[in-house]
Amino acid sequence: MKHLIRFILALWIGVASAAAAEANYPDKPITMVVSFPAGGGADAAGRLLARHLERKLGQPVVVVNRPGAGGEIGFAAIARAKPDGYTIGVVTAPNVVVLPIQRAAQYKLADLQPIANLVEDVGVFFVRKDHRFQTIKDLVAEAKSKPDSINLATTGNGGLPHFALLSLQKNAGVKLMPVPYSGTVPIRQAVLAGDVDVGFITIADAASDLDGGLVRSLGQAAEHRSPTAVQMPTLREQGVDVVISALRGVAAPARTPAPVVRVLAEAMEAIVRSPEFQKEAAAQKLPLRYMGPQDFRSELERLDRDYRALWRVSPWEN
Repeated sequence: MKHLIRFILALWIGVASAAAAEANYPDKPITMVVSFPAGGGADAAGRLLARHLERKLGQPVVVVNRPGAGGEIGFAAIARAKPDGYTIGVVTAPNVVVLPIQRAAQYKLADLQPIANLVEDVGVFFVRKDHRFQTIKDLVAEAKSKPDSINLATTGNGGLPHFALLSLQKNAGVKLMPVPYSGTVPIRQAVLAGDVDVGFITIADAASDLDGGLVRSLGQAAEHRSPTAVQMPTLREQGVDVVISALRGVAAPARTPAPVVRVLAEAMEAIVRSPEFQKEAAAQKLPLRYMGPQDFRSELERLDRDYRALWRVSPWEN
């Protein structure tokens, strides 16, 4: 009986301590994992959020870049962290969804607790300013006459550039040669150096090069022109039906307590709604689209169903 009483007492103390910790959350620094190199769109969104989150929660938010394997290394680090709210991370779709579909990844989508989506960023095909391609039609015409002669920088299987490549090939009836890089910054560098003909990244990632006149857009992959690039024609306007965008949000490990998720989600919603954050996001060409925990989860699960269906019919490969 004494042992039972001690067990019950220890259990009660543990539950009470956990409840007290949740009630006081956060009371120490938070680590934010970014699964891509510094300087890219995911990194920019994460660091912008971290600055505002520090002020909102009253604790430091330390950004740690864990790039590699198309985002898998960072996503796995988030999933494996202690589910207490002190490790969160930037997740991007389609990457976070498709990696466990196409290979035995180090995490599953169910290992993550969505907190909030912040950005939906449209992609853009681009070339160096002195490249022979002036429009997407130039690229398509040459690709049809010389299959596999044009190379396009991607982030490997499962990334946004990879699916943009597949969509372009399917809808334009062409064949290009993919060249994988570790992230959007290396893609930009490869295009600027002339190592590849064409790159595909998000408008936010390409903004500084586009604004500086270093590269030329061949068209944005949007249904309608993005508010951050109204002067840039869509691919559809030019007769190429490619529409693809990237979600950038925040997740925690699965089993993170609901009260902690609620604190984080409410803080992030207030931040995204604030005029100051919106102004800074616009300056960085980050188009905002807030989704709370349930809506973000539903969107990721929908993408998961769609990509699994696609994989069963036609597994993608470079």
